[in-house]
Amino acid sequence: MPAGNAVALNGLFAHNAALMKKIFLLFTLAAPVLFAQTNGTPAAPSTNGPLITAIDGYAARVDSTIITYGDVRQSIGPFLQQIPRKYKGKELAERIQAAYFDGRESLIEEALLKAETKTLGISLPEKFTDDEISRLIRERFNNDRALLSRTLADRRMTFEEWKKEVTDQITVGMFYNQEVTRRAKIPAQAVRDEYERTKADYLVPFKVKYRFILINKGKTDEDRAAKRTQAENTVQKLLNGADFMAVAKEVSEGDAGEAPWRVLDDIRAELRPALLKTPAGQVSDLIETPAEFYIVKVEERREEGYSAFEEVQKSIETKLLDAEKARLHDALIKRITVKHFIERY
Repeated sequence: MPAGNAVALNGLFAHNAALMKKIFLLFTLAAPVLFAQTNGTPAAPSTNGPLITAIDGYAARVDSTIITYGDVRQSIGPFLQQIPRKYKGKELAERIQAAYFDGRESLIEEALLKAETKTLGISLPEKFTDDEISRLIRERFNNDRALLSRTLADRRMTFEEWKKEVTDQITVGMFYNQEVTRRAKIPAQAVRDEYERTKADYLVPFKVKYRFILINKGKTDEDRAAKRTQAENTVQKLLNGADFMAVAKEVSEGDAGEAPWRVLDDIRAELRPALLKTPAGQVSDLIETPAEFYIVKVEERREEGYSAFEEVQKSIETKLLDAEKARLHDALIKRITVKHFIERY
């Protein structure tokens, strides 16, 4: 495959719009899908849902291209398998209906793009298509043409029909790449501006890892006095350099094991002030609650702050690039829609 065309195809296949309405790009993978469907297309889940889940019939028409409910069901098969795992009853039926509408619109967009490439007279050299067919047979069928023939038979498709389908997909892919993917550019300053605008999204809260010693106060005045003395002596021993874990094993009435990283909201309120002011590696003053004494050792701490721009730059750029591709996609579809006949049933 020529280098320029390979870049064009890679650009198209890498495009992944965030909104489900953009799932029309599934058609660019129709050749690989052919290989994955030798066992038949999964049936839509059985519900008391909308009429749009009909077995077959016309779903839409773009110029002379007919889109059937069967076409829609095939294009959204993976989505239909996932929906019943998350939804039930009326909501399940509504989600299925929404998936069918989205799938129909996706196929309408596919048909529009194919029609537009024909209107513009875009075509591929025969050798280009032959090279791509050879690559698909080699990579997807282990160079086994008999396997290809059986797969095509399962889809009730001739080799020439498949070749035309692949040619159309490549042609549309190159057209789409030219009109959308290559035009989507995000200036460096726009990424920086977005970071400043949404900086609150990148706030990293205070986090701390710590160990603690717990000493219960007891139930009688005598017990409480003895326990206070024990707790105060324990603090002093630690401040004099005693090993925290050795002391904890000796006196703690709770688990002195190291806690995972925690934010303040996940920490008992009485411990928070000490954890906020105690440096890493140091032991706190005695902490008193209504029923216990605590002594904590801060192992590690991370102060509240914002993720550095360099840490999130790539994710912001990707987000903005996806949004720009979606905008260019919508503009392209709007522009070519007025040039073709569309009817929905």
